[in-house]
Amino acid sequence: MPETRIEIEAEDGCVDALAAWPDGVGRRPPVVLLDGGPTAGLDVRRFARRLAARGYFVLAPEWRTRPAAERRADAEAWLDYLAYERRADDTRVGVAGWGAGADLALKTAAWRAERIAAVAAFHGRGFGAGAAVDVAQRLNALVHLGYFAGAAPGRGMAALEAALCAADAVFEVETYARGDEPTMRAKLLDLFDRTLTTQPPELGMAALAAPR
Repeated sequence: MPETRIEIEAEDGCVDALAAWPDGVGRRPPVVLLDGGPTAGLDVRRFARRLAARGYFVLAPEWRTRPAAERRADAEAWLDYLAYERRADDTRVGVAGWGAGADLALKTAAWRAERIAAVAAFHGRGFGAGAAVDVAQRLNALVHLGYFAGAAPGRGMAALEAALCAADAVFEVETYARGDEPTMRAKLLDLFDRTLTTQPPELGMAALAAPR
């Protein structure tokens, strides 16, 4: 799969990112991956390649090196980049995040609710009650929340779930064993296939989970 390192212009400098896409011509549904750091258990480059092979245009910004005050402006810059990227059909965008990236994924989906159709948040910290209500009421996406098996969601995620219920949002919850990346990857691919594509590939769950 083709891939490259790019710089995306933002309000305060540039954001470095990895971009990957399928072979061939045509515009592909875009997905933004937000890594949560070494402890999040995600190999961003490998997973970007997996998604690209599945038919998605993947953008993985190096967001953790950026100032916290620039998070929203940076998210706007990522989506602006996708709007002008000739390989991406940004009618429906997916976002996935791990750890701290999970919270940013949810915020990004709330900030740009008109563009983002699916958001996955794995092992997130969540929000205070007021912020949770604000995020939940803005979302216009199918939400997937992933937790470690045997570990109850923290107060921030419990507040978010309560707010999602109150807002009548469409969301699903899944628990994953620590280190069970294949199952997590399969569920995430299934989420994006259901929400971002009109004709999902005919592959079973075993094929989705197979390592590359």
